[in-house]
Amino acid sequence: MNFRYPIFLDLMGKKCVVTGEGVEIAAKVRALVEASAQVVYVNPTAESRIANLAESGAVDWQRRKFEPQDLDDCFLIISDLEDNSEVFALAEARNVLCNSVDDPEHCRFSFGSIHRQGDLTIAISTNGRAPALAVRLREWLEREIGPEYGVLLEMMKRIRPEVNADLLDFEKRRQLWYRIVDSDVLTLLRDGRPAEADACVRTMVEEALSNTSHFRTSFDNGCP
Repeated sequence: MNFRYPIFLDLMGKKCVVTGEGVEIAAKVRALVEASAQVVYVNPTAESRIANLAESGAVDWQRRKFEPQDLDDCFLIISDLEDNSEVFALAEARNVLCNSVDDPEHCRFSFGSIHRQGDLTIAISTNGRAPALAVRLREWLEREIGPEYGVLLEMMKRIRPEVNADLLDFEKRRQLWYRIVDSDVLTLLRDGRPAEADACVRTMVEEALSNTSHFRTSFDNGCP
């Protein structure tokens, strides 16, 4: 196996099939739903978490065994059967991405150990060599990278249109973004002072927009 090419997928509206059952299947179905995929679960039975998603209309539950036609118009499939080889072969023939749970021989992609804070997503992979190490690294990230990072991303998302429209010089924009990231904003958010953090960002933006010729190129660690 050689799961060495990292990628983040936009699955909105894409048909994604899940078949089989196992301890990880419900979480994988939920993750596909949260990614706005068109999720089809093919299995005679379903645990309560999947059944509830099907009842709410978030998942199309086909109460039967997997059939080749389930791959029609399919973007990716997750399989957790006793033998995943047939599903994998069919997926390969149709250029459908396939992941077989805990069966790397029958996978075209793998899942990393994920840490999320808002729009920030960090995925860790050890290429299947040491999943426990990936989990420990994720746990460390969970302690070090808290909700303040998600809040900062939302702040930067809000101001991006204004900055891109009014600060036309690319180098000045780059300096502004780094100055915001390297400032005390994250510390203020971590300390529960969002209004001060917002004011800090607004001051930096206004300074950049109103006086670009004198915009500071050194990145200090404090807010203006």
